[in-house]
Amino acid sequence: MRLLVAGTGSGCGKTTSSILLMACLKRRGIDVAPYKAGPDYIDPGFHRRVCGRASYNLDTWLMSAEEIKRVLRTDADIALIEGVMGYYDGLDTREMRCSTWELARITRTPVLLVADASGGAASVAATVRGFQTLKPDSGIAGVIVNRVSGERHYSLIRQAIKDYTGLDCAGYLTKQAALELPSRHLGLVTARETPDLLKRIDAAAAEAENTLDLDAVLALAGQAPDIPAEEAACAGAEKDYSGYRMGVALDEAFHFYYDANLEALKRLGMELVFFSPLRDARLPDGLDGLYIGGGYPEVYAETLESGASMRASIKTALEHGLRCYAECGGLMYLGESIDGREMCGVLPIKSRMTQRLQRFGYVTVNDRTGLSFPAHEFHHAQVEEAGDAACAYRVVKASSPDRAWECGYEKYNTLAAFAHVYFAHRPDIIARLWP
Repeated sequence: MRLLVAGTGSGCGKTTSSILLMACLKRRGIDVAPYKAGPDYIDPGFHRRVCGRASYNLDTWLMSAEEIKRVLRTDADIALIEGVMGYYDGLDTREMRCSTWELARITRTPVLLVADASGGAASVAATVRGFQTLKPDSGIAGVIVNRVSGERHYSLIRQAIKDYTGLDCAGYLTKQAALELPSRHLGLVTARETPDLLKRIDAAAAEAENTLDLDAVLALAGQAPDIPAEEAACAGAEKDYSGYRMGVALDEAFHFYYDANLEALKRLGMELVFFSPLRDARLPDGLDGLYIGGGYPEVYAETLESGASMRASIKTALEHGLRCYAECGGLMYLGESIDGREMCGVLPIKSRMTQRLQRFGYVTVNDRTGLSFPAHEFHHAQVEEAGDAACAYRVVKASSPDRAWECGYEKYNTLAAFAHVYFAHRPDIIARLWP
């Protein structure tokens, strides 16, 4: 069984709806495999907490169709995919590349559309009909109505949607105060930083069980055809990393990793050794490589600065040739400073946070070695070069190929860039990062 929860637009409630559907199904004893459309790292953290298993990204820019289907094959009772942005929103307005609609079409997954009912009744049906008819193969199979004032309000909307679209509703949600989560510059405050998350979700799910039609949800999910194994090929490994100890930074400051990437490293034979730049005094012993992902080092800059022994441990290891790959927040940490706070000093750059996004969206990375691969950028930081900084990347914006810039700072055996890369199906990229 498989179902995709899509939204009429950002802010319509698809994350709340997805989390509560997962929680309600779990309360029924159903094993839910969660997924997130697009490149987002934050929502999968909430999914993992609710479902008790990894939430995998499904992204039609970063991943091949075969990789998407491989990741989507699961032994769980149901696969539940949370969409991204509005259902049809992507790289363009005609082909709708990289949209939730494209993902639904590629995976042949029925779609449950979340519609915001605030201040509307028949007009909600008009919105749903517009989404249903914009593409002849919309894939929309049902509707969840969000922000409903009560049972009578829902009854009016449900009847209007049935009359004008022929679609059935799978229940509704009222405003869930228990799920009002604080946000910051890159989105929601993460699940790692919300200690009472499960308690709040459980309370909201207990209420949602009275308004969601879970039987209808399961019936819609049951319409999804199985994904044949031959359509979900796994990329072959080109290098054996047996015995390779990979240090992976993991704490509140650094936790933006695609689960599939980490699993790919383990499939190749690597032992992942997790450590905390916030809490540990030094790197783990006996490392062959280092991986520092993105996150919020700017939020924890004071604590990172106070960890002088960890910063010195990293700098010494990299100066002596330890192979390191860092992304976004990891790049900033390896530089000289973040907003004046001292960091590792490996790379001759200084980072400064700004009020607006500096880079946002899909890109193509052209590496000096000849590799070319898709990636994603999303950050408020600006970097000022404080010395000779060699760049290995020429980065091209996917939606505007005339826009390009240099990144991928290299020094010693360290490569660090703002671009987030999905490499689970690309052993050639893994071999480039950790040769």
